[in-house]
Amino acid sequence: MLVDKEGLWYRALKARYGEEGGWLREGGRDSSVWWRMLSDIRCGVGVGVESWFEENVCRVEGDGSST
Repeated sequence: MLVDKEGLWYRALKARYGEEGGWLREGGRDSSVWWRMLSDIRCGVGVGVESWFEENVCRVEGDGSST
């Protein structure tokens, strides 16, 4: 979603929050709680011990039938 800079979601988020140094901006106090939490992940928040992100995300390769 955020890798394809020509994709719809990237362009929508860029229009809403802006871009700085090749990254989408966090948006500060005016951004949604959801967006601030996602922005924190790239800074390492929610990763590691007591990680809400890693505990609530699963990875599926293909259709998941052989993983």
